[in-house]
Amino acid sequence: MKKWLVLGAMVLSGFTQAAIVAGKDYNVLPKAQPTAPGKIGVVEFFSYSCIHCYNLEPAMASWKKSQPADVAVSREQVMWGKNMEGFVKLQATMKATGTEEKLHRPAFEAVMKQRINLGDEAVLAGWVAKQPGVDAKRFMETFKSFGMQAAVNRAAKLTRDYQVEGTPLVVVAGKYAVAPAEPQRIVQVVDELVAKVRAEKK
Repeated sequence: MKKWLVLGAMVLSGFTQAAIVAGKDYNVLPKAQPTAPGKIGVVEFFSYSCIHCYNLEPAMASWKKSQPADVAVSREQVMWGKNMEGFVKLQATMKATGTEEKLHRPAFEAVMKQRINLGDEAVLAGWVAKQPGVDAKRFMETFKSFGMQAAVNRAAKLTRDYQVEGTPLVVVAGKYAVAPAEPQRIVQVVDELVAKVRAEKK
């Protein structure tokens, strides 16, 4: 009986560590995008209005904490149209004010679970004022600043350049786009792609 248990564990392990396949587990972008020099870039395209992004976020956040210095992980709110500008500015404001790690998950919870439209400036102002440890006045001043239009333009360009047609979309090294899957599978594929890129650099 123990023998079969061991064999079963080996088979299961083999499936877990199975080599990823292009066209199935990931796709190669037609045109590779630039990444930070000397780093393996991992970009997670998401939207605060996307339930699949909400479900993936805990797995990606946990994965990010375990990454070595040669891996640079970032999130990018997609920009498909005018109705997404508020969300783009929201994330850009978090980055500019150093509050992204504090507010990213709460913002997701507010939008997805409490049905609070944080893409609306007036609604956002009321929500931010209730967040502990956040300078609401500075946050909203940044949100309304002229520079935020540049963030909107940048998000639109990234969405086009990476050919983001659905979210979540995780892209490794500016060229390997992970195929849709359950959160844990996405993280596994990202891990293997990072290892692949690291090996290609040697």
